[in-house]
Amino acid sequence: MRARVFLLLAGACSGGFGQSVPRTAVTLAVDLMVPCSGPHSGQPIPIKGSSQPLCLAGQPFLTEKDVESAETRKSSSGPPVVFLTFRQNAAVRELQVTLKNVGNRIAIVLNGRVLATPTIAAGSRMLYLDGGFTQAQALALVHAFYETMNRRP
Repeated sequence: MRARVFLLLAGACSGGFGQSVPRTAVTLAVDLMVPCSGPHSGQPIPIKGSSQPLCLAGQPFLTEKDVESAETRKSSSGPPVVFLTFRQNAAVRELQVTLKNVGNRIAIVLNGRVLATPTIAAGSRMLYLDGGFTQAQALALVHAFYETMNRRP
């Protein structure tokens, strides 16, 4: 199964999240990826098409606590995606980090599982999660984000 994540960029990679979507609260971590030989590197992540894994930088620049809203939208290819917007300070932080790191990779970690490792193509303030979801799975994920925020969609 392919999982694609768009940070207002078309970053795609393999993963597999579409089979199970949480029914309760959800965790999200968006972290820069660094060479595993660095002093601040964390868990090695295999990168499709590369012989060398990259590691998580250690401190995510976005988490589920930064999410302001979540909704389903149709992707250009048809299946639903989950569109996340972030609180103002987190959106500004995301824009600063992505502008500074164009060409580098990030890891999107959902419920402790790497969903995707797209390359940053441009600065961004939004996040699309495209895991090949059915409509029911995408809605369940949206509800899980609102459960985490302790409010209803």
